[in-house]
Amino acid sequence: MYNIGYLGPKGSFSEEALQLFLATNPKYKDFIHELIPFNTIPKLLFSCNQKEVDLAFVPLENSTEGQVGVTMDTLGQTDQIYIIEEFVHPIDQCLLTHEPMSLTEIKRIYSHEQALGQCREFIETKLNHAEQIVCLSTAEAARKIASVRENWAAVGPRRAAQLYNLHCLVEKIQDMTLNATRFILVGHELTEMTGDDKTSLLVMTENSPGSLYRILQEFAIRNINLTRIESRPSKQKLGEYVFFIDVDGYVFSEQIQEVLWTLKQKQVSAKLLGSYPKAHSDETVF
Repeated sequence: MYNIGYLGPKGSFSEEALQLFLATNPKYKDFIHELIPFNTIPKLLFSCNQKEVDLAFVPLENSTEGQVGVTMDTLGQTDQIYIIEEFVHPIDQCLLTHEPMSLTEIKRIYSHEQALGQCREFIETKLNHAEQIVCLSTAEAARKIASVRENWAAVGPRRAAQLYNLHCLVEKIQDMTLNATRFILVGHELTEMTGDDKTSLLVMTENSPGSLYRILQEFAIRNINLTRIESRPSKQKLGEYVFFIDVDGYVFSEQIQEVLWTLKQKQVSAKLLGSYPKAHSDETVF
């Protein structure tokens, strides 16, 4: 039986996505012991790394705002967990208040920084008079405004309005209609190969001309398709970066093994973050 941790509290997009993910994946749904909310992504991933929870469900990137940096950074700091599934979930942001009111009456807006970023145009054009306050999650923002009778608003999912007895003042306020977030399920063992897989790597190389090109060239000459490459500060030295790379294929395939062996020979550090089945856009209605 699994204990699955997620970014909470109840009513967050992470919980909403997790519920939908479980509904479509009986191999996990049928073996759940408890769903456990965490108030930060690092706490959740480190708890999974220390085997305090069996699995962790976290956001990795958004189609509007890009990478969730704290997820990527924390994955780089763990050593006993792997990405075992990915799930793409459509995100509709709503403006929530404790009762109906005009937009001009709203004095503060609470939400997660990613949610505020996804609704930047709406906020700047219709709520530029309101103070923006960042919370650890959209659900925390909803819970906060539900606890007071102030002219405050939260940006979050409809589910949060239902759970915290809030009024959904405006729906679908995100800048991009096709707004989606890629979530990952993290566990302690690699997923078995399916034949339609993706591998995620964390690569660190020296800060010198052509160093990244020489890494990418190893994939190119073996006809391995790169589906994502993101850089993050190494947090060790100013100007030093690590690269998160997603490629098509399973880690134990001959071509990817050749790349990893060649990088090792060149003294390039490559950490395996996971090999897992690809999520396809037609599995989720956008």
